[in-house]
Amino acid sequence: MVGWKEKITKYSPGIEVLCIVLLGLTPMLWLRPGYIIAHGDYFPWWLDSSKAFNNDLFLWDSSFMGTPTTFPFCFILELVWLSLRGTGLTVGFIQITFQVIFFMGAGLSMYYLSKTVYPKLKLSHLISGIFYMFNFFVLQSRLNIGFTWTYVFLPLLMALLIKIIEATYQQNNKTVSKNIIYLAIASTVTLSVASINPPNIIIIFLLLAIILLHYLLTIKKHIRPLLLNILKLVAISIPINLWWTIPTLNYYLWSPSVFNPQISVTAWSWTHTRASFLNLFCLNGVWNWRPEYVPYIDSYSNPILIILTFIPFLTAAAALLFKTNKSRFNTYLMLAILVFLFLAKGLHEPLSQLNLLLYTYIPYMAMFREPTSKFTMALMPFLALLIGYAIDHIVNIKMSEVKHTNFTKTLTAAFFITTFIIAAYPLVTNPIETKTQQLPISSYIKIPDYWYEAADWLNNQPGDYEILITPPNDFYQMPYAWGYYGVEFLTRLIQKPVLFSNFDYKINPNISTALQQLYNTIKYNKITEFKALLDLLNIKYILQRNDIQYNFAGRDIIPPNEMQAFLTQQPYIHLTKKFAQLDIYEYDESKPYVYIINPSTLQQTTIKIENISTLERTWNFTYLTDLQEWQNATEPNQWQTIYTIDQDHNALKAELWNSTWGWKTLKSPLLPAQYGDTYQVQMDVKGQYAHEVHLKISEFNLDKNILSEIYTMYVKDGTFNWTHTTFTYEPTTSNTRYLQIQVWHGHETNKTFPNLVWIDNVQIKGYASILNTTGLNLIFQNATQNQLATIINYRKINPTKITATINAAQPFILAISETLDQSWTAYVNGKQIKPVTLYLGLAGFYINQTGQLEITIEYEPQKWFYYCSIISLSTFLACLTYLTYNWTKNKAIRKRISRAFI
Repeated sequence: MVGWKEKITKYSPGIEVLCIVLLGLTPMLWLRPGYIIAHGDYFPWWLDSSKAFNNDLFLWDSSFMGTPTTFPFCFILELVWLSLRGTGLTVGFIQITFQVIFFMGAGLSMYYLSKTVYPKLKLSHLISGIFYMFNFFVLQSRLNIGFTWTYVFLPLLMALLIKIIEATYQQNNKTVSKNIIYLAIASTVTLSVASINPPNIIIIFLLLAIILLHYLLTIKKHIRPLLLNILKLVAISIPINLWWTIPTLNYYLWSPSVFNPQISVTAWSWTHTRASFLNLFCLNGVWNWRPEYVPYIDSYSNPILIILTFIPFLTAAAALLFKTNKSRFNTYLMLAILVFLFLAKGLHEPLSQLNLLLYTYIPYMAMFREPTSKFTMALMPFLALLIGYAIDHIVNIKMSEVKHTNFTKTLTAAFFITTFIIAAYPLVTNPIETKTQQLPISSYIKIPDYWYEAADWLNNQPGDYEILITPPNDFYQMPYAWGYYGVEFLTRLIQKPVLFSNFDYKINPNISTALQQLYNTIKYNKITEFKALLDLLNIKYILQRNDIQYNFAGRDIIPPNEMQAFLTQQPYIHLTKKFAQLDIYEYDESKPYVYIINPSTLQQTTIKIENISTLERTWNFTYLTDLQEWQNATEPNQWQTIYTIDQDHNALKAELWNSTWGWKTLKSPLLPAQYGDTYQVQMDVKGQYAHEVHLKISEFNLDKNILSEIYTMYVKDGTFNWTHTTFTYEPTTSNTRYLQIQVWHGHETNKTFPNLVWIDNVQIKGYASILNTTGLNLIFQNATQNQLATIINYRKINPTKITATINAAQPFILAISETLDQSWTAYVNGKQIKPVTLYLGLAGFYINQTGQLEITIEYEPQKWFYYCSIISLSTFLACLTYLTYNWTKNKAIRKRISRAFI
């Protein structure tokens, strides 16, 4: 008779899958009814609006940002979201449902990969699947949709590729064809959503290439059929993925908009500081592992928990000790893991210069500016495979003296599974919650009803115009008094074009500059310029948010009462609607979206933003006078230490001895400054045993009394070569009359003495930005009807198409209050006309025809999207037809065989 212990340990794939499914329900523990999850960079993109979904199918940004968009990537995701929303589920419940799908999908996907790689092993599949779900690293990426989507599908894509390769060697053409189609369909589901973060695409292709390379290197036969099948895979995958590929290529490669300088690796090098090998081996090198961001961080000071986080790599290494027919494959996986660990450390020492070479000479390598999260994700499938393999062999080591061997195996496996879950225990409690003592803002929020009411009112107002969001945002995340701190996702509720501070991978410099100037006119009370920009940017409504936590630490946000005072003082603006904490102001003299300009008028206008130089100082330390200016400004004995400044090979050298407490500060002379001006600062810094070198700016009033010390940027720690630093600074108070550049280092240093810091090529440039409005009064004179032409009617059909009927007596310029790039085209009587830049990047079309004209203005890439979507859909239907036919045929064959035996 079989005992209960033997029954529960009897192998069953069904039980394994059920186990993963049940553990995959873990995110249901995170549900808080009535709340949605949003914080930081993570937000509920889709909320309730089907209109947002409609806008997302167009390749031009509907928010007046003057750039294309990649939003069509989210078609599948939004379709699922809206379908769930249509059933009456709340937004918060749908978010948790997606988390369950991600969590469960990751486990099942990894289970399938392990079963494909190690088909003869029994326990490894379950172990690999559970570890892949429960690992420390996943804590930091659970809310990033594109990131998590990639993580879920990576093992599945790898498994399908291996199926194709193995079926090729077995000369099973039917299986090959079926898996080629499966992989092609899975690729479009995966890659489309993963493309929200382009590095995800590279990671996916890189891992597939690693798998393919192994088989090409180790199995010499059937190379030609394999390559032929890979070509077939490519031939199907390309057309089925065209629908999202075109928007992505258009956004990143074909568009003339420029990459945001804030996404460079040097700008993000500070995130590499935690990527030590020690942290990487416990799968936790992410920059935000800090008390202000992680509420459960204190738990990980527990020695037992620290040890448990290292078990995965120790277990994976043990896989190399078992000599089987998979030994070479396992060694190959471990080498790949080590390479990814090296890439994941980024610019962290050691060998930081070698990593820097990769960023310097590999095109688009800057997309991995935060390498820990990307490359740690890449090694996870390989690590999970080796862990499952090792544990399977560990529990099957012969133990002749031990009774109930099967039960002992189960206990051993359970021990490892428990360590995975304990090491990542916040996945069971609640990793979504981010409320900490230092940053007491929860990730669970309730959007006030007045936001929905205000958005509905704005959406229902007739006409084409822009909505300005105030107060100005000094950072891309905004704190709200009702408990939210993160990106400006609330603007997604408003379907009209909005103007607000925005962070994106690519920017239109014209819009960015104009918007910054507009916000500066508010901040510095430049009333004339403010009204001119309202005209030029086609602004009709201003949404003033009085629910902003304006006194949030470290932020420079205009208080609500000051914003209200500024707006009500303008005679051409009135408060038209109020929704609790939101005020909607209307600009009484708003200008039209489409208007007529006389070509000769442009010759009489000079409308542009100009920078007037107000300060320029440089110190190269070639001459002693440069050195002496910094020596005179820097205290020689700070905190009772020996601190000397000298000249060394045409650079300034600061040498620090016997320091135990207090920051040591290297200071420039005082420089004249003015509130409202902008200052660009750059310098080269080098260190030897230097301690946490960073830069600050001090502000002084007219009496040279210090007003503030502002942290501007972190440089480096320890020994490092010349590092070029650059930042832009604006004085924070109206009383500021002087600035001082400061280099801070050496507080409680444990480095070898002397601590040395060199600086060179210090430069500061100050300028004032003004809007030159010469000829502005000529632009909007009889803008829709004058001697040249009359606009009979026009219609903005969607973000990528405008039609107009014009009665023209003479050639004219049809002006559009948008920044259109050269991919826009006007069609007039069969003739194509490209846009010309008018002012501030705004565009128009010079029409050299007369009579009644039917004009269509289109964004050309939108047509490519339509054509490619048709190709993708046709390819998908063809694949579906083949699978259906194949399944029906096989089903008929199975029936005939069954009848024959009967």
